[in-house]
Amino acid sequence: MLKEREMARSNALGSKVIAGIVAGALAISPVSGAWAQAAAHPSTSQAAVVPAPTAAELASAKKHYAEGEKKFKAGDFAGALPEFVSANEVKSTAQAERYIGLCEDSLGHYARAAEWYEKFLAHVPDKLAAAGEEARKRLSEIRAMKVKVHIASNPPGASVAIDDEAVPGATPLDADLSPGHHRVKLTAQGRLPAEKAIDLALGTTQTVSADLEAEPPPAPPPVPVVAAVPAPAPMPVAPPPPEPRSKLPAFITGGLAVAAAAVGTVFGVMALNDKSNFDKNPTTATADDGDTHSLIADMAFGIAITFGVTSAVLFLTKDEPPAATSSTTSSPRTAESASVRAASALTVTPTPIVGPHSGGAGVLVRF
Repeated sequence: MLKEREMARSNALGSKVIAGIVAGALAISPVSGAWAQAAAHPSTSQAAVVPAPTAAELASAKKHYAEGEKKFKAGDFAGALPEFVSANEVKSTAQAERYIGLCEDSLGHYARAAEWYEKFLAHVPDKLAAAGEEARKRLSEIRAMKVKVHIASNPPGASVAIDDEAVPGATPLDADLSPGHHRVKLTAQGRLPAEKAIDLALGTTQTVSADLEAEPPPAPPPVPVVAAVPAPAPMPVAPPPPEPRSKLPAFITGGLAVAAAAVGTVFGVMALNDKSNFDKNPTTATADDGDTHSLIADMAFGIAITFGVTSAVLFLTKDEPPAATSSTTSSPRTAESASVRAASALTVTPTPIVGPHSGGAGVLVRF
């Protein structure tokens, strides 16, 4: 039992000796002073959660840190960055966080650089106070940086408003915006507006494009309702002038009247001659001849008078114009009635008169 206790005490003593040698080596190096301090004074919370790095891990971290510092001084920021990250993963230190921030900043990764600057500024050691001021100034500059946004539209020439503020110019155009959330609205005449929401991060560039669709054609205006207007009453149409009456019937009746008068004259002369002969030599034959010739003369003169009056009436009668009607058209019955009335306006009826010892003719005229 005593022997076992001595062996355990011997092993613990050996471990302390090895740890002291490693800590001394780290403390001697000015580059790795942070690693010696971290190994000698581990935080209580880290010791409770994460096991302390072994001597081999600390030696590897020292090597990565030295290599990163060498490449950083040579301007190889892309090569130095993973070396500092590897060293910081073993044990996080303010020096490594500062170098990681500087590498990200030099490479243009401003968002990640800001994160590492914030970590470094959370626990800046007194000996790095000047570096802390530089990091704080650079962090303010990064936070004030603008993000370049390229805005385009189809078709081009659209107006742009960002967060309800008009931007000078028309698409395509570039705008510098602060990091964060923004609303981009594009409008063009004859096109439907388009709106895009964007989230911008530090150190990035972004392109916003939109297709502006054509506006639909406007709806046709309503057709006005117009009350029906009654058609105007037809104007009375003046009747056409009557056709001139033919004079031929007047000439015919006149000729017949002349002929009948001539016949009456001849037979009247003969009747007078018979009377003269009867006065000289009264005989029955002479008396009969005188009666006959007188009768014929009377009838001829009667016919002559009849046709003469008729001819005069035909010459002197004027046509009356038909009455005007309120309609432009008339029915066949109306036209026929007008014709009958026109035809019946004048009626001439010759009437012979015959007696036992006389003869003649009469005329009946109706208007």
